[in-house]
Amino acid sequence: MTYFRDKDLELIEKLEFNPILEPSYDAIKNCLVWEDERPDGLTPDGYEKLCDLWIARSFIYRDIPFSECESDSSYYERVWKKAMDVNFKWPGFKRMNLSEDEKAYYQYKIEEQNYSSDGI
Repeated sequence: MTYFRDKDLELIEKLEFNPILEPSYDAIKNCLVWEDERPDGLTPDGYEKLCDLWIARSFIYRDIPFSECESDSSYYERVWKKAMDVNFKWPGFKRMNLSEDEKAYYQYKIEEQNYSSDGI
C-alpha cells in the first residue's frame, strides 16, 4: 500500500530537489514549503496528503511532539510514519534540518502571524 495514489505518486517522484531554493511560509498550515516540493496536477486527495506531510514536518522543525496536535493527537504521527515507511521520493524528505537562516525566517513568520492574530 502506498501513501499516494499512482498518478499523484508519479508526479511527486518526478520532482527534482533543488538545494538553493528558499522556503515560503504557508500561514494557514503554519509550515514552510519549497517550490520543488509541490507538483502541478495532484488530485485533491493527493494535495491534502501532501499538506499533511508539510504540517507533520513543521512539528519536527519546531521540536513539538505530534501528540500536542490540537485535534487528533496521533494523526500527524501516523501520517508521517506511513509516508516514511513507504519510502517514496519527495524533495521534502531532504529538508529535515533547517539552516540558521531558514530557522530565523520560520520563527519570524510564526511571530508575525501570532502578532497579527492578536490584533495588536
